[in-house]
Amino acid sequence: MLHLTLTKKRVDMSLVGRCWHLRCAALVLALSNLGGLVAGCGDEGDAGRSIQAGVCTTPGVTDSEVKAGLLFSDSGPGASALRGFRSGVEARFGLANAEGGVNGRKITYSWRDDATDPALNLVGARQLVEDEGTFGLMQGLQVASGSAQYLDDRGIPVTGVAAESAWARHQNMFSGHYYAAETGSSTVWGDFIRSRGGTRAIMVDMALSEASRKFHRQLADSLHATGVSVDLTYEVTADTTSFDALARQMKAAHIDTITGVVFPDVLARLIPAVRAAGVDLKVVLTPLGYDRTLLQQIGPALAGVVVYTDFVPFELDTPAHARMFNAVTAYAPENRVPAQESTVFGWLSADMFVRGLQAAGPCPTRRSFIEGLRGVHDYDGGGLLPRPVDFATNLGRLSNCYDFVRVSDDGSRFIPLEPTLRCGNPIT
Repeated sequence: MLHLTLTKKRVDMSLVGRCWHLRCAALVLALSNLGGLVAGCGDEGDAGRSIQAGVCTTPGVTDSEVKAGLLFSDSGPGASALRGFRSGVEARFGLANAEGGVNGRKITYSWRDDATDPALNLVGARQLVEDEGTFGLMQGLQVASGSAQYLDDRGIPVTGVAAESAWARHQNMFSGHYYAAETGSSTVWGDFIRSRGGTRAIMVDMALSEASRKFHRQLADSLHATGVSVDLTYEVTADTTSFDALARQMKAAHIDTITGVVFPDVLARLIPAVRAAGVDLKVVLTPLGYDRTLLQQIGPALAGVVVYTDFVPFELDTPAHARMFNAVTAYAPENRVPAQESTVFGWLSADMFVRGLQAAGPCPTRRSFIEGLRGVHDYDGGGLLPRPVDFATNLGRLSNCYDFVRVSDDGSRFIPLEPTLRCGNPIT
């Protein structure tokens, strides 16, 4: 497997300079007065490694480096939703290293492809932790549940986008946004559909995972609570579904709304068939597809589609966007169109990892990372999130506010809808 290393000039610092924390400073003074060796700050669970002078002993941490692991779907049915994920990670770590790293340590990473398979996700996690010796992991969207218990049992910190309810059950897993929960929902999606005149919906889903089915339930609850009836439910695949036949069913059922967990490549085949069948569509609402490269490829087919997102829309052109775009250009130039939601997902996953290392102190342990990041009360992704996140209280709390963007009628651009941020009411 590919082992990617981001480089920067090593910054030499004394132990006293790194361990500014009072406890570490006291330890240095006491040991130096005794003429003994200066020991690093290590995890209680990481015993068995030799402790050398000035060296922190947690796996994945050296005097000059912290080694992270990246686990995501680079292949399989979920890969199309994560095309820019790794470039977002690489750009964020590249920027961090260019700015001096964290406490003088550069951040490197190794990665594995879980192929959108929970079993392979566990295999990849074991390889990254046991073979590669990584300090902590970043995970993609779909199948982190495969390794969640394994990583929790070993106290491995994990950052990423919580698209599965498993993220809500583990204190070692961090996300700024929860798409899925075991129970509860929000009226935010139903409220939006009603505001656009939608009353009769089909829920079109990809047959992917238990997480997709749970999100389907949340979305259906939202529609029911706001008076939008779900008249058809259909699982589709891009290769085997007859979209013309499905469009005829929609026409017969007087469907005016399409929503669900469906990828843009499927919408690009479904929507033309629906239009050809004469279906009077008022709303097409999806959680995926906020990607300018898609508009270059299939924009006219997606005209009118509305995507909801949990970060500030690119079109608002904030300093946070400029910072990310510049970093992608500098450190991940293979991504020629950084304005992709998957790039933001990767960037934020890496940004949370950086923030956790900062909170962990000068001799980071896995435990101090988890406790330190859980104590951050105002995380905003450097300005990319519309509202600050309190990691002490957000674990498993279903997100209730989103920005909505619409594909223009000619399919050439996204248009943020007013109001910029829409919130619903929790459904318990």
